Amino acid sequence: MENIINWDDLPTLEGLGVDWDFKPIPPLGKRAFVRIEKENIPQMFIVDKIFVKVATVTEIYTGQLLDISKGGLSVNLPVSLEENCPLRVGFLLGPVKIISKAVVKHSRNIDNQHITGIEFIDLDSESAGYINGLYASLILHHSL
Repeated sequence: MENIINWDDLPTLEGLGVDWDFKPIPPLGKRAFVRIEKENIPQMFIVDKIFVKVATVTEIYTGQLLDISKGGLSVNLPVSLEENCPLRVGFLLGPVKIISKAVVKHSRNIDNQHITGIEFIDLDSESAGYINGLYASLILHHSL
C-alpha cells in the first residue's frame, strides 16, 4: 500500500532561526577576486617586472607589481603606507594603461620590503574586464 503524504500535516517553519552565525566559505578562501600571481606575470607580458606608480597626497612612489585582480593589487613599495590612505595608481599591463583611484588595505614589512595591498576604487569596467580576461587567458593556457 502506498503512503500518501499530506503536506498540511507538517508544521510550518515560520520564525525559523539558526543557532549559529553561518558564513559560507567562498571558493577562493577569503579572497573576493581571483588573482594573477607574480610568477605568471613575466610569461604573460614577456617582462621581468611591471612597475606601478602610486601617488599619495604628498608623494609619488614606484613599486613592483606582485599580484593583481580586478579588485586590487599587491605592490612592493619603498615605504610603508598607512591603511585607508587614498591613492591614485597607474601602470601598464601589456599594451593597456590602467589608472585608478585606490585605497591602502594593508601594509606589511617583510625582510625590509613593504608589501602593500591596494584596493581599486571605481576601476573602469574596461580595465576590470581586461584584467579578468588576462586571468581567463592564463587558465586556458595552463589547461592546454
